[in-house]
Amino acid sequence: MRKLFYFFVCLLLFWAAGCGEEKTAGPEPAVRFYSASSAASHLLLKLGAADALAAVDRYGRAVPGAERIPVAGSGSAVSVEKLAELGVSRAFVWYYQTNLKQLLEQHGIAVTVLPAVRLADYPGLVRTVASAAGKNAEGEALIAEFQTQLDATPPAGGERRRVYFELYSPYKCAGGDSYFGDLLKLAGAENIGEALPTGPVSPEYLVQSSPEVILFLAETESAETIAGRPGFAALPAVRYGRIHRVERTRVLEGVDPAEAVRYLRRLIRDR
Repeated sequence: MRKLFYFFVCLLLFWAAGCGEEKTAGPEPAVRFYSASSAASHLLLKLGAADALAAVDRYGRAVPGAERIPVAGSGSAVSVEKLAELGVSRAFVWYYQTNLKQLLEQHGIAVTVLPAVRLADYPGLVRTVASAAGKNAEGEALIAEFQTQLDATPPAGGERRRVYFELYSPYKCAGGDSYFGDLLKLAGAENIGEALPTGPVSPEYLVQSSPEVILFLAETESAETIAGRPGFAALPAVRYGRIHRVERTRVLEGVDPAEAVRYLRRLIRDR
């Protein structure tokens, strides 16, 4: 009986000693991002989180500083095997990439959905990316820097020139309710698509709008081919030689918008 008593006492002491041990959890694994958004890729780099950016889609390579980051997808297509190999645990996608979001979540990857970029909402975009990366303080500093840069950009002087900004296909006009529309406004342009949604316009509308400057993004076009379109010969933009190709990397949505404004202003005021 005494032996049984000592056995239970020893068992109780052993249990109590075990409960008193301090158990320390191992460090949480670092977050690794896949970015299908050039804006998010740019912001991660600016926030000092380059090591966390594990992969981008093929368009993300156009972001300065992201040229050597592995490519794991294109648009809404992605290699989940590549993401697993790179240890990706979180992703940034655009609001319209619903299928990509579902695919990533099915493979256990947390997804942050980004809205359409507008300059007025840019601080919110920065905060979203900064929060996901654990860089809140850096995010607030970046917002302050962005506002300072915009404030330092002098207002456009003189009369606003009428501008037609053609996006990636013929007659696709940048609307006023868009990121490109925001850039044009700050750059001192009178956007002929200000009252329109982004999308195709008729050749007749364009000719009647009589743009003084034509900006275009499509690499398949040139100033000569645009000037040669029916009815364009009489446009002020053609007569004064103000047809300019816009370098895509200079106006990527959400990538250094203050510099994009300065760049477009130089093109608009040329000649």
